[in-house]
Amino acid sequence: MIKLPVLKKLWLIIVETYIKLGFLFYFKKIKSHYLEEIPTDKAVIFLSNHQNALLDPLLITVSSTRKNYFLTRADAFSNRIISSILKSLQMIPVYRLRDGIRTITKNKEIFSSCSDFLLLNKSIILFPEGNHSLNRCVRNLSKGFTRIVDDYLKKRKDQELVIIPVGLNYQSPTEFGDRVSIYFGRSIDPGNYLNSNDVLDIQRLKISVQDNLKLLTTHIKIDNDYESNLNKLNTLKVDFTDPILVNECLNNQFQYRGNKTRSISRMFYFFKFFTILIYSIPYLIWKKIISPKIVDDEFIGTLRFSVIITIAPLFLIGEAILISVLFGYVYGLISLFIGIIVPLISLRAK
Repeated sequence: MIKLPVLKKLWLIIVETYIKLGFLFYFKKIKSHYLEEIPTDKAVIFLSNHQNALLDPLLITVSSTRKNYFLTRADAFSNRIISSILKSLQMIPVYRLRDGIRTITKNKEIFSSCSDFLLLNKSIILFPEGNHSLNRCVRNLSKGFTRIVDDYLKKRKDQELVIIPVGLNYQSPTEFGDRVSIYFGRSIDPGNYLNSNDVLDIQRLKISVQDNLKLLTTHIKIDNDYESNLNKLNTLKVDFTDPILVNECLNNQFQYRGNKTRSISRMFYFFKFFTILIYSIPYLIWKKIISPKIVDDEFIGTLRFSVIITIAPLFLIGEAILISVLFGYVYGLISLFIGIIVPLISLRAK
């Protein structure tokens, strides 16, 4: 008999592989930096900036070489079936003030469970900014992650815990065929933030994590000049997937020495036209039904990606079966091949 942990591991591998495959049909390029910073045999907390809803934890998970747990807003678990699926993917509900004051008390149990996972040398993804935003800045951090760290240190001071800041960098986060980079920062030992009484200095740890995040993603100060500074960067056509050079540009009177982004090629539009023809029904579902209902732009990428990995492949398979029945399996296979290769060419030509 196969043990449950083996089945669970197999399930996670299948899902992760499918997500990686889906990313091939969504992003033009994904590049991870400093993967060597990630230990394979220690408890790890990944602390990342948060811009693009569910795409953020998925990108970190498939890039980090670890099978991560990650905290997800509790309202996503309202449906019993969906809740079971999310929990099978190692998602853990976390409650916010908008969920009700009474629900906040549940977080104490959630944070304790997280520290228990860490005691088993697992890894957890957290977004300490508390919510997502398309603004290109690192916002003030909440203290939720420090509660997990504090609980862990009280349970086991002799077992090393590593905090790794993560910078997610999208060139155009709401566009199809975007480029993204994931920067894994230098590890932080929270044990170094205990004061003389062995009490965690929460404020000092938060500042340290925030300062590290500002090095790993573009950080434009939110003030009266934010829009002006952002427009200057866009005019320079900076590559936002290289935050080191973009931040240098911000701090050096907009002298930019990095690679500039290129205009979209005509070949992209050519193959995009045929991609829309092939996937006409999924495209119409996205444009006419799903897209108009999106309130927050931060969800555009997540919901578009959901269409690409669910409705689109089912439609292509159904289309290929229908063609096989009407004209023979050879034509069905050809249509399947064309449906796979055309969007890939379109993305790479962008």
